[in-house]
Amino acid sequence: MNKIYDDHLYNESQKERFLQRQNENTKEAYSRVLRRASAIEERLEMDLYDFNLNEIKQVLLLLQSTKLATVRSTVSIIQNYIRWAIEQDLRKDNINPLDAVKGNRLYIQFLDDSNPTLFSEEDIGNVVDGCLNFQDKAIVQAIFEGIMGKENSELLNMKMEHITQIRENDEIRYKIMLFNDGRKGREIRDIAVSDYLYNILRIANQEERYIKNNGVLKSNIKIDSNELIDNDYIVRSAVSSKIKQSLDEPTTKYLVQSRLTKIAEWYNLPQLTVTNIRNSGMLKMARDLYIKHGKLEREEYYKICEHYNVGRQPDGSYAYSRYKVGFLNMDNLGLIYGIG
Repeated sequence: MNKIYDDHLYNESQKERFLQRQNENTKEAYSRVLRRASAIEERLEMDLYDFNLNEIKQVLLLLQSTKLATVRSTVSIIQNYIRWAIEQDLRKDNINPLDAVKGNRLYIQFLDDSNPTLFSEEDIGNVVDGCLNFQDKAIVQAIFEGIMGKENSELLNMKMEHITQIRENDEIRYKIMLFNDGRKGREIRDIAVSDYLYNILRIANQEERYIKNNGVLKSNIKIDSNELIDNDYIVRSAVSSKIKQSLDEPTTKYLVQSRLTKIAEWYNLPQLTVTNIRNSGMLKMARDLYIKHGKLEREEYYKICEHYNVGRQPDGSYAYSRYKVGFLNMDNLGLIYGIG
């Protein structure tokens, strides 16, 4: 969010009375919203508790939230503040304008989508299609399909020898064995990958040179491509790169970060990060499971967490609530894919 707010409370004595009723876990969040509303309160010379729906909308527009959950939380805080003010006989009338709001239509219009943190399958496809280097395509699509690991180790350890062809329902499928170098040592797992990703990895493995700047040459670029390290790893550094790689070791996590940063610059997508690409892939899998099963519940969340190797507990269960609250929910399936 933009830091464009006054760091004080409008009508401070009343706001402090309200905040004293909150527990320590919620007080900071409530205070933050009330402080940010002060700019609109001062302009209108009116306390937030007297705002009508159109005036509340001005506050929501000011916040420039990128996540639906954040907008919903902000609305809930304002709604509770107005409800308290009515109980205290502070509001001009006893009508809370937010009590009549139903569904997500109000929330969606206040999302700042200029820098999205979730990308649709089509968005990711457009990025992948636009990359000239299959080395770059491989990074984006592999993360989207669930290949990541501690410090990107699953991605960096990939070799073609780890991919096997399987037959399922008379169709050829592919799965890849992944090596995650975590704090407790190496963990090995395998997941299914699409034919699309398989072919990207196959061609990336054969690439011998890396085209600079996605083919857009600048006056200071004398050579349009660099030779890639010749070893068995699919994702490789250039021989002349500052990010060094030996012949018998994978490259470092910094190569992924560097290439993704450049891809994000080419497409003007500053939020195209490893985590956001992975989260977008999880949401796409949620879409597929919802279409197949007609629901998004514990069973589906467990399948997603298992595939993307997140939230696993010592007893083998998966803690998925933070993903559900944060982005992996029906609200975002509706927002990104028009489902629900």
